[in-house]
Amino acid sequence: MGLFVAAGCKPSSNTQSTEKQSQQETLETADADSVAEVEHRFAVFSPAIGVMLRDLGYEDSIVGRHNFDIALSNSIPIVGSHIDVDYEMLLTVKPTDIFFEINASEIPPRLSSLAEQQGWTIWSYKLESLDDIATTLDDLYLKLVGFKSSDIEIDPLTLEFDPNARFNTELPSAKLVESWSPMGSSANGAGKMLLIASVDPPGAMGPGSFHAQMIERLGVSSAISEGGMWQELDYEDIVHLNPDSILVFSPRQPNESDLIGEPEPMSWDEISNQIGGISELPISAVESKQIAVVEHPLGLLPSSSLAQVADQIAEILHRWHNNSAP
Repeated sequence: MGLFVAAGCKPSSNTQSTEKQSQQETLETADADSVAEVEHRFAVFSPAIGVMLRDLGYEDSIVGRHNFDIALSNSIPIVGSHIDVDYEMLLTVKPTDIFFEINASEIPPRLSSLAEQQGWTIWSYKLESLDDIATTLDDLYLKLVGFKSSDIEIDPLTLEFDPNARFNTELPSAKLVESWSPMGSSANGAGKMLLIASVDPPGAMGPGSFHAQMIERLGVSSAISEGGMWQELDYEDIVHLNPDSILVFSPRQPNESDLIGEPEPMSWDEISNQIGGISELPISAVESKQIAVVEHPLGLLPSSSLAQVADQIAEILHRWHNNSAP
């Protein structure tokens, strides 16, 4: 429903101009209040959230990073990990906000106590599913970036505007959703796909993992339909599953070329060398040579980088589909 400044009679032009100016000032003030200009100093105990903050334009506000981080600038001090906090360094960098990922671990009581003493705000997020990732990215955007007053249009004649228009702004998760959308016929040729992140011994991503969810949203069936999100397999298990295709997630070290185009596909000999004995198993994926390596440096991270990972998987599926076309 629209909001009206005047009712019952039409205001004079002078009154209308004054009220319009007042309303615009109110909107601008509200917008400024929603995202105040403060100096953010972020200590990030999650490589995944660090990437999200970087992608939202806040890398310069990060004063402390996780010791497994490979995406942020090396000039940012390391403040430990979620299970081994470097409290001395944390006090040195003086954060205003602390970001924590709570999947398999809880926020350390000592960290909570220290944050209360120092006046630090702790932000905690769960990142287990694709929806967790999208929701976290949008939440960070809404809290840090907010909406612009220009997102709202005011009718110059009635001075009416729709407050819900703020929600018409495209949120950053839109890119993720687009990348995770069904691919149609290009995905059909992949058949039952096995996702592995190690080859000796083989380690697979099972039901409920965000990797399995991602290929399912692209339109591909997972070769594993039961069990946990991470499963160790042997060669007999893989033969029994008999996958039609296999994706191997083997992140490489990041470099500048990661931002330029798609990587060149590996030759079959290169893939065989990387997957070892799996290349000699009597399975459909080997027979059709539908095995590919996803080398994106952040390919195993539950973060906004999964949009690029999904795009690389889509390229692989398109390539397989074109190769199998008559």
